[in-house]
Amino acid sequence: MLSRIGEALYGMGRDIERAQNVVRVLEVTHKMALVRQSLEDPLTWLPLYSSFDVAIDEPGEAELYERLVVDPQHPYSVSRCLREAREKGRSLRDHISEEMWAYLNRAYLGLLGLSFDAIRRDGRSEFSFRIETLCDAFHGIADDTMMHGSEWRFLRTGKYMERAEMTARILHVKGQSLAVMPDAAGRPIDVHQWQAMLRSLAGFEPYRRWYDARILPGRVLEFVLRHPDFPRSLGYCIRRVDEHLPEESRGPKQAELREALGGLRRHLDATDVDSLIRRDLSAYSEDLMSRVGDLSSALETACFRNFYRVTAQSMSEQSRFPVNQ
Repeated sequence: MLSRIGEALYGMGRDIERAQNVVRVLEVTHKMALVRQSLEDPLTWLPLYSSFDVAIDEPGEAELYERLVVDPQHPYSVSRCLREAREKGRSLRDHISEEMWAYLNRAYLGLLGLSFDAIRRDGRSEFSFRIETLCDAFHGIADDTMMHGSEWRFLRTGKYMERAEMTARILHVKGQSLAVMPDAAGRPIDVHQWQAMLRSLAGFEPYRRWYDARILPGRVLEFVLRHPDFPRSLGYCIRRVDEHLPEESRGPKQAELREALGGLRRHLDATDVDSLIRRDLSAYSEDLMSRVGDLSSALETACFRNFYRVTAQSMSEQSRFPVNQ
């Protein structure tokens, strides 16, 4: 399989996963705003601006939906992610199943002309459910209709790499919330924010089943960072990245990639969640995003960037020393 094919499948997995996470965060934040009795309360929406790289103009729901859902250029925009996934799918028709392409194309065409007014008119929850279901269904179709070889594994690697980055980013949203409301710790709004973070990760019900109905910050962090069976914990995602990455495609930078994977695992294992509650969660989560970003760069270098150079060198040598037929 060509490296560019693996990279496109990897990117498609990331695009789909990113779109789902963004709409879930917006939906949960909207419900948080209702609890605060003001959709335009800047303290509710402000943490999302820095966590999702949105320039602050007039903090509020409408601006965030315009940037993170409708904007065709913003890197975290749902519209951009689904358009990119569809374009990759069109170029990968020979490498994905017919069912995957048909579903992705139909879903994309159904979102043409999307606007915040239309989302507000039809209902934010309905829109969020639509996108979340679309993304889950796409991965389900892929699992059921693709051969589980290198192509499928690259798609899965992209999904879990993006999920790891988004989990760290959503933790950063909570850290930013504590930073802009330092007196909220221990108050009902703080408990509600921890609950909202779990809901942003589709983890509220799994958390309650594993522990109980009580929201304790230390338990929440342990659950989100290290739980081995929660599919959106950072530890789980990193393990899945390592498992799904095709061995034959790791490239000459395999040692650096292995070290990056092991280093992040050791960092998560060494994190003292109880002391973290008393420290700066925003600084920790920002460092965590940087570490996950470094892993992402190491993966892309090992699998794609370095591969291009090696392939070019190999082709050059073959041109100078042709094989006799």
